[in-house]
Amino acid sequence: MDLTKKPIPKSILIFGAAGHIGQPLAKFLTREAPGIQLSLVARNPEKQKGLESKFPNARVLAADYEDPSSLTAAVKGMEGVFVISSSGMLETSAMTNLTSALKGDGSAVHVIRFLGIFPEFNPHRVPANLGPGSLPVEHPIAKRILDESGLPVTYINSGASFIDNLWLQMQPVHLHKKFIWPEHRVPFIDPRDVAEVAGRLFVSDNAKHIGAFHTMNNGHDWLTFEEVAGILSEELGEPITFDGSYEGFMEFWGPRMGKKAERLWNFFKFEEANEEQWALNNFVERILGRKPTTVRGWIVEHKDSLLNADHNVSWAK
Repeated sequence: MDLTKKPIPKSILIFGAAGHIGQPLAKFLTREAPGIQLSLVARNPEKQKGLESKFPNARVLAADYEDPSSLTAAVKGMEGVFVISSSGMLETSAMTNLTSALKGDGSAVHVIRFLGIFPEFNPHRVPANLGPGSLPVEHPIAKRILDESGLPVTYINSGASFIDNLWLQMQPVHLHKKFIWPEHRVPFIDPRDVAEVAGRLFVSDNAKHIGAFHTMNNGHDWLTFEEVAGILSEELGEPITFDGSYEGFMEFWGPRMGKKAERLWNFFKFEEANEEQWALNNFVERILGRKPTTVRGWIVEHKDSLLNADHNVSWAK
């Protein structure tokens, strides 16, 4: 038995298939591995219709981490499973239910779990103002449950901010020519590159990724948000000022986000207090076989749309 080889899944279940990682993952697998049978999970009926239109050969279904019977039906016969959770989700029951369903079915040869945490972070240092439902609290719980399950799991960890958050962050730029966001320094990554990483891991026969915890960023950008505002100014051809103050953030985003604005401020200040733990790396580049998308490259690609953007992102709702 060759311990360095694993089976390539003949079927893959994608949770969050309508999202900004799940949908590009489905596109990648449809294009690069059309023989793999895809099952796409979305709870919203409108999103289900959209997936059925875009992926006519896939099975589209509803499944809920809190509904064990729906998970049992969803994972039946699935050899590959991409697991991602929604913002604010409590992982204890969710991952307990999922691992129970997967072990009961017994078909999984590769589970990929998306996370977003500081690697090896001491959980006792997570401030009380974050609490249950926050990534620093919930994602270590998810990892512990999956580790203890004995399932063949690869963790892909976002050690970065998603570049496409700019769709949301452009709102005050349009209204006031001002980028309003809590200041902190962070690496960046394009969710489409995350999706391709997951896809390439699924279609690889390299078993060395089983059990691995891979932290991802684009290997290039470790930026403050004032620096991001500067790049926007250069590429959009107009002066954009920066406001990283609590007062500015709450004045603009408070009416738009409600109570979530305070929680986001606390989270980003937690990230700022621990930002020296981040380190740029070449993992994504090695898996993709190309340079990952940079912040500047993403802005150039989406310049026309950014100038007229009126987008939301799911975690800010």
